[in-house]
Order: sequence, then C-alpha cells, then structure tokens
Amino acid sequence: MIDDEEIGGGAAAGDGNDSDNGGDADVEVSSAPPAPDAEGSDAAAAAAGGGGGSSSRGRERRQGGAAAAAGRPSHAMTRAPSKAQTKMVHSCIVKLIVQRVDPNYAEPWRTRTQTSSSGTGFLVSGRRIITNAHVVQNCTHVRARKSLSPVMFSCTVEWLSIPLDLAVLTVNNEDAFFGVGAAAAASVVSAISEGPAPSEPAPAEDAAGSTDANADASADGTDTAVATTSADTAKSGAAPKISSDVGLPLCPILPRLDENVTCVGFPQGGQQISVTRGVVSRVDVDSHGVLRIQIDAAINPGNSGGPVFDELGRVIGIASSGMRGSSNIGYIIPTEVLSHFMGMTEDGLEASPLERSALNAEKIDAASPNEHSEQGESDDKQMQDVSDEVDDDSAKNEKKSVVGIVGPRMVPGIAGLGANTQTLESKALRKRLGLKDNGDGGGVRVSGVWAPTPLLDTDVPMEGNDTDAGSDINRLLVDDVLLSIDGVEVGQDGTIPLSEDRPYERIGKSYLITRHRVGKMVELGIIRKGEPMTLQVPLRPNRYLCPVYDTFDAHSSYVICGGCVFVPVSWPWISAHRKKGGFPSYNSISSNPAKGDEQIIVLSKVLADEVNVGYHLKQFLILRSVNGSEPSNMRDLVRLIIKGGSETNLELRCYNITQEYCEQLICLDVEEVKKAEERILKQHMVAQWCSEDAIPPEMKMEDSADVKTMVSMLDKCSL
Repeated sequence: MIDDEEIGGGAAAGDGNDSDNGGDADVEVSSAPPAPDAEGSDAAAAAAGGGGGSSSRGRERRQGGAAAAAGRPSHAMTRAPSKAQTKMVHSCIVKLIVQRVDPNYAEPWRTRTQTSSSGTGFLVSGRRIITNAHVVQNCTHVRARKSLSPVMFSCTVEWLSIPLDLAVLTVNNEDAFFGVGAAAAASVVSAISEGPAPSEPAPAEDAAGSTDANADASADGTDTAVATTSADTAKSGAAPKISSDVGLPLCPILPRLDENVTCVGFPQGGQQISVTRGVVSRVDVDSHGVLRIQIDAAINPGNSGGPVFDELGRVIGIASSGMRGSSNIGYIIPTEVLSHFMGMTEDGLEASPLERSALNAEKIDAASPNEHSEQGESDDKQMQDVSDEVDDDSAKNEKKSVVGIVGPRMVPGIAGLGANTQTLESKALRKRLGLKDNGDGGGVRVSGVWAPTPLLDTDVPMEGNDTDAGSDINRLLVDDVLLSIDGVEVGQDGTIPLSEDRPYERIGKSYLITRHRVGKMVELGIIRKGEPMTLQVPLRPNRYLCPVYDTFDAHSSYVICGGCVFVPVSWPWISAHRKKGGFPSYNSISSNPAKGDEQIIVLSKVLADEVNVGYHLKQFLILRSVNGSEPSNMRDLVRLIIKGGSETNLELRCYNITQEYCEQLICLDVEEVKKAEERILKQHMVAQWCSEDAIPPEMKMEDSADVKTMVSMLDKCSL
C-alpha cells in the first residue's frame, strides 16, 4: 500500500521520501485516441512563454526530418508563438500563498507551529481555481494572484480530495480578481476566436457562444474529460465581448509516450513564473491502483498544482510530485481524473461519515445510553442512522458533531472491489482452479474478500456476510478466477491493455475499478469451480484498519490516563515516529481492511510523573485490555477507564506488535491517578484529558468544562 520511493503527502502515509511534500495523484486513463500533432509546436511554445524548448530540440529535429521525407512541413518549425497565446496561458495561472497549521500526531493535544508555503494553481471555467490538495491542506488562509498581476486576493477552499490530491478554490472577491488583467482577457478572446488548430474538431458552442470547461458526469458514474475554451466568439465583424470566466482548455486524451510536455508554475528559486520541458516517460498506476503519468520535466516544490501542457497548449495534467534522490522523475495527475473529481463536486457528492472515521460506525442504544452497541449489527444499518443525521439540510451546521465532518467538503475516496488477488502464472494452479487452457490464458485468483463497506446515498443493496448460495450470486469468493472487468480481459499477471488503440501498453487492472465513482456497478467475468459466471458488483470505498490520509480518515485523537498517552494507529502517526529509535514496523496490519468501528489503540508515550514510575520508557505498545475488557475503539477506552474508576487499580495490558506473546502490564492506582491528573495536564500544557471525538456521546455534558478532566467525568458518571 505504501510506496517508499515517492512523495507521500496525501497517499498512504507519509514516507517522507519525496521532494514536494505532496501525495502521488490518483488518476485515470482515457481510452480515447490521441489527437494528431498538427500545429502542435505553436501552442507548446505559447505555454512556455515564447521561448523555444532546448530539451525537445532532438525530437524537433526528428520531426522535421520525418516531415521532409514525407514531403510535408515540420510542425516544429512552422511559426513563432503568438503573444496572444502566451498571455492566454499566463493570465490563467496563479500563485498561491498558504498559511497552514498541521496537526501534531506525536503530541496530539497541540498543533504544529504555523508555517507558510507557496504553490501553483490555474483557472477553469466557473471562476474556479484548481490545485493539489496537499498545497492547501490544513490551511488557515489562502491568497492567490495571477501571474500577470501583483495584487493578492483571499480564497476559500470549497472541495478537497485527499486521496486524489485535488482541490477546488474560489476567490472571495471574484469580480475584482477576474477584473484584473482585462487586457490579458481580451487577448484570450482574440486568440481563441481565431479557432482551434486545423486538426482539432471545433468545440460546440452554447447559446451564448462559449463552451463549458467541464462536462457533467455521465449517467453511469464515469466522468469524461472535455477540452474547453472560455471566450465568446466574435462573428459578423463585431468586437468580441470580454468574458471574465476565463479558463485553460483541458485535453481529454491521454498523452503518448515520448510526447513533448511543458510544465508551468512557481517553483522554489524565484518569485516569477517558471517553465520546464520534457516528455512523457511512463503511464502506470500508483500503489492505490490509480493511474498516473510520469514525465521527465523538472517538478520542484512550488510547482505543485500547476498545469502541464501538451504540444497543442492544452492541459494534460497537474504537476503533483517528484521522486527524491532520482533524476528527472516527476508525476502528474491527468485531466481525466480532474474531470472525475470535478464531476463529483458539481453533483455535490460527499464522502460518507464512515469513510471519514471508524467512530462514525458506532451506534448507541437509546434505551441504554451507557452501554456500547452489539458488534454483530451490520455496518450498513449503523451507518444509515449516521447518514440520516448528517444528510438533513436543516442540520448542516451540526455536521461537526460527526467525527471528521469539518472544514472543506470532501468527495468520496477511491472505489474498490473489496478483494485481493493473486497472479496465475502457475500452470498447476490454473488447472487446480478449473482453467482449461495451456497456461497461456488470462485471469487472476481471488485470494481474499473484505467485509462489505456500507454505501451511503445510493440504492445499491448490501450483500450479506453469510455464505449460503443465495447470497453468493453477486459477490466474489476466495478461489474465484477473475477473467474480465466490464468486458476487458485481465491478464494472468494482473494487467490490462491501456486502451483499444494502445493494446501493447499494459497497466494494472485496478484502473478499471478506480476510474469509477463509489456505488458504480461493474460487470465481472469469473470462473467459479470450473464454471463461467458473470457478476454485477457495486464498488465500495476502500477503508483500512490503519487510516491513511490526514484529515480525511485519520485524525489526531488521544486519551491520557495517569500520564499514559493512547492514540489510534494511523499512517500520519506512524510517519511522525518512524525515524525514532526502537519504532516497530506496523506493515503487518497497515493494509488490513477496516471492521466496523474497530480501531487499533497504542500506548504512544508516557508523560513522566510520580504516579507512573517504572513505566516512563514504555512506548509504541498496542493496548490489549483495560481491567480485563478489550476496547474496540477510543470511545470504548474512555468507557472502560470511567468504569474502572470505581476499582482500586487500573490494569492496562499491552504488547509489542513484533512480540504479541510477550505482554506488558501497567498497573495504576486509581486514587493516585485522580490526584496526579491536574498536575500532569498542567505540566505538559494539555487542555483536557482526551480529544473531543473520543468522548462517548452518552457522556457528553451540557457544560463542556465537565469533560476536560477525567476526575470531573468520573464524578458526573458516578452520580
């Protein structure tokens, strides 16, 4: 799940090995054929700001020679870029200045120091700014300025996708912002009114004479990228009307290998716009199965969120990350995944509460508010109650009462089948599973099936957890052989053709899943016990026992009891400690699927005090039980501590993940813990003994001050 070589800001977990502190993008592949190269060099040079590209001179010479041999002019040497097209590009690129306060997973009761950073964004239609999520994540204030203007404007982050590393911003003072650079807007109109390149189809015009920058999501849940313009055409000789809804054109086509690309942004090393050039080096999927494009143009800190252009001057991707310790390896998010993301934002599709935190799966019996619900209740029924709570329009301001529903709106995470697979190169294994070929056929074995994750805001029925024949009709089982996904054959190595016109380029099969929205039905061709079958399976959000993304599914929760600091395991927490001596590996549990409201609780550290002498060096231990009872999550831990307040001692049994058989026992005197609590909290500047999300709903008091100390809660609950 974790790629130790790439920038991991949003993705699984902050390995910290990349240069741009941003996550690898989750992206999609387009199956549409690429556009021809006609008139390509003009727009590419325009994207560069007017200069010829030294890094692509070799290719230009090859193009010129091939063109001469064919008796036609070379696109690389037709004519110089126009000033109008240069202004068109630059007027739509913005520099972002961000102030941010990140959570502190090492000491979760406080935040990190406020920092300032910069990034790049670009305009699309609808007066929106697109950038990377890691550029504006945890921001307290964002300002933007156009590259042709010195004036800064405040912005608001409207939508985020941490897994896809994309964000949509709006400008607070839109009229003033889009009024800046009217001359550049006029140049845009002038340039685009000349029409598209001869080899490109003319965009369809709406009643006002302009085209939309993004198409609505298709009815089946798959979004289609649409190349657009944002200017009013001038016909009958009249002066064109200047539109303030300026946006860069998006390319709907996946670029070819070795195709020239131009990266524009505001990287470190200067204050003004910068241009780098290169070629498409690779098309592949990341560790989450989402497509990405590798280029060799330099991508440095500050480039993140900036556009990457093809030879026609269209945006083919968004600069996202670079690989630390390597030469000229950068990754971009294709525009297809941008359209997928924007389609979800336009449809108002938000991530379910269960995706945001396992604690949202918890259900409290109203008849017995002090007792935890039975674990046997299905996740979908539990989450329907949560969904009803947060979907009521009249209660939108109360969303903060559900864990994780704060800040900008977030779209759902990456879709998945809820199954793991094994390659089938072995002839013996293929024969054992009922495949009647000579070992040269396709298909992969289903090696594991996750418990179904609830789908919110869909009418897709939930499959049961039982294994009777009736419930197996539309679900994968272990030892099924997956032959195809939506009619596309899966190879025995788990790969598929990139597209119909590029069958000799292969990528991971997971692209056929991650390209869709959560809730989309996909058709699976399988072999079960030697018999062919076809399944209709709904896609579900991927959830892990170890949450992956800061502020999306991972949160800085904590409980402090007798100086012992307990937190839930998450990749941001692992990233905050992994360089410390003695820190164990949690890889054995990091990719395990989530189970309802279950969390893995660890003793992160001990705040030294007289009450915990003998345990000062205990850290990174998994909590097994409190006075003989096993807590399923942080709220259960609070319940058990409060319950143990009537006992003489609190017995906390823990173990190291690499030595599960070797149990560590921490015994605390309850009365001494009560006396020491105020002293410990004051000494370490801790506001309250547990985070707000860890307080069980039935224990929350009308007076919030009553929950700030464990003693006050013990007194209240004992009445």
